[in-house]
Amino acid sequence: MSSHTKETQNAMQDGQTQDDRPQEFLEHMRHPQNQGTLTNPNGSAEMTGQCGDSIAVGIRVDGDCISDIRALPNGCAYTLACSSAMSLLAKGKTINDALWLEPEDVARELGGLPEDHMHCARLALNALGEALADHLERAERNQEREEPRPLTA
Repeated sequence: MSSHTKETQNAMQDGQTQDDRPQEFLEHMRHPQNQGTLTNPNGSAEMTGQCGDSIAVGIRVDGDCISDIRALPNGCAYTLACSSAMSLLAKGKTINDALWLEPEDVARELGGLPEDHMHCARLALNALGEALADHLERAERNQEREEPRPLTA
């Protein structure tokens, strides 16, 4: 067995791969969470990042809480992993708490993220933010329809 092969096997046993991506990142990349689309979401958005990758996000909100979320990434492994991490961080949070999520939170969920791929975390959170804005706009329009209008003489 070559020394390179032995080093690779040892690194993989220690939770690292040859390219030194963290085990948490690899788990999100291999088994992404909350992927796909929601039927009849309360809010949805699709964003395209500076690199050309895109993420579509659909959310279901019950009261003030994100009860379900789906992300549909189209791009590199970092975009896929960031969309998965973002969905786990947002699910179960209030709208306000979800709006306070930062790219560093996504990076932390992934066990770290190279600086040159932080834009993938920003893309995921921007898509979430736009889906939340869409939800709030829809809720406001529905409330306006339900409010009784004063009678005019």
